[in-house]
Order: sequence, then structure tokens, then C-alpha cells
Amino acid sequence: MTGPIHFEPEPGARTDGPSSMNVPKPALIMAAVLVVLVFSLAASARVFGFGAFRESTSAVLAQRDLRFTDAADGGIVVTDARTNQQAALLLPQTNGFLRGTLRALTRERALAGIGREVPFQLIRYADGRLVLNDPATSQHITITSFGHTQVEDFDRLMR
Repeated sequence: MTGPIHFEPEPGARTDGPSSMNVPKPALIMAAVLVVLVFSLAASARVFGFGAFRESTSAVLAQRDLRFTDAADGGIVVTDARTNQQAALLLPQTNGFLRGTLRALTRERALAGIGREVPFQLIRYADGRLVLNDPATSQHITITSFGHTQVEDFDRLMR
């Protein structure tokens, strides 16, 4: 079979109406203004910081630099980085939240190719926040956001 292909209209299709859709010009202008307005507000919010959540700065009440190393039995040895003395020993199969928090921060270090030389910082602020900070990657986790039980686990490391 050779020759041109002929398409028939679908059953029930209107053939007497307009073949194209005409959108009124004021509606197009309003849509364009809306798009420009939304992008302008998003850009200005980013530049000027309104509408965004930011943690307020507060005075540091206490800070402890800690190193975490895996023990042979599956536990974690916590060492005070300033004194090089053992601060705590976390037994295997315990402290799930603390382990998960450390896993998240050490994963970021591994992706950045950073070793264990730089200790983590456990910081208590005047406003009550308890934060585990990784100065090597500039990542931090606000422990107080996760509830009283998790705060107690990290508070033990602060003493």
C-alpha cells in the first residue's frame, strides 16, 4: 500500500467548531504576572531570610569534645578528646538513637573523605538546646528536637 495516509475524525467529534483554542490576552498576562511574583517572593525570601526557620544563636554553657571508636565486641568507646580518657562505654545493642546519630555524621565524613582526627563537639546552649556538632563537615544535629529520652542519653556524655 502506497499513498498518503488519511485520518478520519473520531466518532462524535465536532467538525463545525473552531480548530484552535484562543486564550484571552488578559488571562495570559495575569498568569505571567503570577509566575514572576512567585519567583520574586521565593528569591527575596532566600536573600533576606524571611519565612525561613533558623535556630537562634545563644551563649554556649558547656562543650565537650568527644571521639567515638568501635569496640571489638560491637560497643562504642567514647573518649574525651582533651584528656584522652575514656568518658563512657556504650554496650552493644544499646543506645540506638545515639548510634544512628553518629552513623549519620560519620557517613557525611566518609563521603567528604575526612577521617576521625577531628573530634565531635557536644554543646549545651543557654537556651536549653543540646547539639552534636561535627566541625569537620559543618553538620550538626539538635538533640533536643528528638525528645527527653534522647537528651538523657547525650547528657550522660556531657558529664
